[in-house]
Amino acid sequence: MRTSHLFLLMVFTLSTVCRAQTTIDKIYKVVYSQNFSKDKSTNDFDFSDDSKWLISKNGKPGKALKCLGKGEYESAHSGPAVVAVLKQFELSDFILEMDVVQNGKDFSLLDFCIFFGIQDREHYCFAQLASKADKKNHNIFMVDGDKPKRVGAINEKGVIWKMKTWQKLRLERLAADKSVKVYMNDELILEATDELFNTGHIGFGSSNSAIKIDNLKISAPSHEINPQTFF
Repeated sequence: MRTSHLFLLMVFTLSTVCRAQTTIDKIYKVVYSQNFSKDKSTNDFDFSDDSKWLISKNGKPGKALKCLGKGEYESAHSGPAVVAVLKQFELSDFILEMDVVQNGKDFSLLDFCIFFGIQDREHYCFAQLASKADKKNHNIFMVDGDKPKRVGAINEKGVIWKMKTWQKLRLERLAADKSVKVYMNDELILEATDELFNTGHIGFGSSNSAIKIDNLKISAPSHEINPQTFF
């Protein structure tokens, strides 16, 4: 009997999650998508160092956006140094999905960052998926004119970045609930609830890793057109 009750509870929970996801999918519309099939697709982004970003022939499938690693840019307040910002849009609530692969040397710290609420180079938020978890890595952070402030609980362990293996990432931002959730291959990895910047530009990058990005998709209930450059 106990097993039956547990099974029913699991079915009910899964059904509730699916209904919630379906509701979001109906409300949210795709506002930007990019498979990086053309060289000019890089024009949509403002890079911390243009010389380190290019279009690669080896995507998932087809072509992909490739970063060669850290360039000359030094981030203020010890934030991530590899950054690509989508210039056109400001967003509050959104879902960002993409395929990512680590493409460089196997350093002791491999990471990938998703930026949101970007106001300028000294005011933004980012979620960092890192191979090492401690007070400074593998969390959701806010940079408010000072060193990155951790807003989530310290995680016990980081994620496994398999070299040359594509990973599916998804970030959900609900400003009204002050919540951020980050998934890797459909598994919830990072979560935080805090007073973060509600609206701003979004982007991606890393601390210093060489990476590839493909099949970028951003969905939102609304968005603002506000082209800006940051670097």
